Amino acid sequence: MIALLLPILNALFGGFIKPFVAAWTNYERAKLDLNEKGFEAAASSDAAVMSQALKSDIELNALKVQVYGQPVNRLIMLIAGVPPAIHFGLVFLDTILAAKFLFGAPGPLGVPKLPAPYDTFEWAIVSSFFLVHAVALGAGNVSAWLSRKGG
Repeated sequence: MIALLLPILNALFGGFIKPFVAAWTNYERAKLDLNEKGFEAAASSDAAVMSQALKSDIELNALKVQVYGQPVNRLIMLIAGVPPAIHFGLVFLDTILAAKFLFGAPGPLGVPKLPAPYDTFEWAIVSSFFLVHAVALGAGNVSAWLSRKGG
C-alpha cells in the first residue's frame, strides 16, 4: 500500500519524501549491522574465553595425572587425606541425623566435632584432597550484550 502511495506523495511534495525514506532505511540498516557486529564480537570473545578455559583445564588435568600418579603422593593422600575425610563425613552425617531427631540433641552416632581452629584445618585438608575445582567464568559477553539490548 505504501509502495503505491510513495510515488504519488513524492510527486506531490516535490521529491522530499523519497530522500527521507532512503535516509531512514539506511539508518535502520546501519543500526541492524551495528547490532549484528556487536553480537559477533561478543560471541567471538566468549568463544576465546571458553577455549582458553578448556586449554587450561586440559593442562591442569595433565599435571594432576603426573603428580597424583606417583606412589609417594598416593601414600600421602591415604595417610593425610583419608582420616580427616572420614571424620568430616561422619560429623556431617551425624549432624544430619541429629537434625532429624531433636534440635540440639547429640547425634545418634556421637561423633564429636573438632574444636576451632582444627575444624577449619580439617575442611582445608578435605577440600584440597577431594573436592573438584569449580569453573566460575561469570556472565558471558553474549548475555551482557543481550541485557543491554533489552532482550
